[in-house]
Amino acid sequence: MLIEQETKDKYEGRVFETKNDGKLRVIEYRGHLDVIVKFEDTGYVTSVQAGALITGKIKDHFKPSVRGVGIIGKEQVKIDGKHTKEYNLWRAMIDRCYWEKYQEKYTSYIGCTMSENFKYFPYFKEWCSEQTGFNLPTYQLDKDLLVKGNKIYSEDTCVFVPREINNLTIFRKKSRGEYPLGVSWDVKSSKYRSQLQKGDKRVSLGWFDSPLDAFVVYKEAKEDYIKQKAEFWKGQIDPKVYDALMNFTIEITD
Repeated sequence: MLIEQETKDKYEGRVFETKNDGKLRVIEYRGHLDVIVKFEDTGYVTSVQAGALITGKIKDHFKPSVRGVGIIGKEQVKIDGKHTKEYNLWRAMIDRCYWEKYQEKYTSYIGCTMSENFKYFPYFKEWCSEQTGFNLPTYQLDKDLLVKGNKIYSEDTCVFVPREINNLTIFRKKSRGEYPLGVSWDVKSSKYRSQLQKGDKRVSLGWFDSPLDAFVVYKEAKEDYIKQKAEFWKGQIDPKVYDALMNFTIEITD
């Protein structure tokens, strides 16, 4: 018993340095195979073997290890050597928000951030499992359908939607030039043409004397088409998605 007490006194309260994850403190010595430690930077508590304290090979699972913000925790990120769907989604979000090289290529993601909860992979994984459409192959994670123009990936703003729905509400300003959404100049008629994309088909809505007149017609047709798709997918999408689609408005600034 005396030797055991001496060993406890030798370890408890002592601070050790790890290889990569900073310092930890021994808070309880239960035996050589069960030493309770707490990382000083994050407060993460775990049980380790006494020998690991000497080698320093102890991992802080609360340390932001992905782009300096993402915390993996103790969750499994690979199955049979392949990253899980949840991890791929989570990692892609982090890259969009916090990887400078990604934003240099895709400038629309400049200014995007993630909620503190979403930075913690175990939370994001559990959230995914509770969402309508997550397990369906053609559904995509959307951050700005519920809140137009939103830049924050969070549990309050993100939903899973069919690819078709996602494509309906994506506006590529750079690729359409100087005219409003759905409008182009028709050289042959010397008028402004209004067109609506319906799946793989581009439907002409008419020719007009001004870009504003052409846009007004496009706006009405596009909003009506979005409502049609909302009805088509009703029951297969989150009710919040259905409501957002039924109330979706197209602006000339989109």
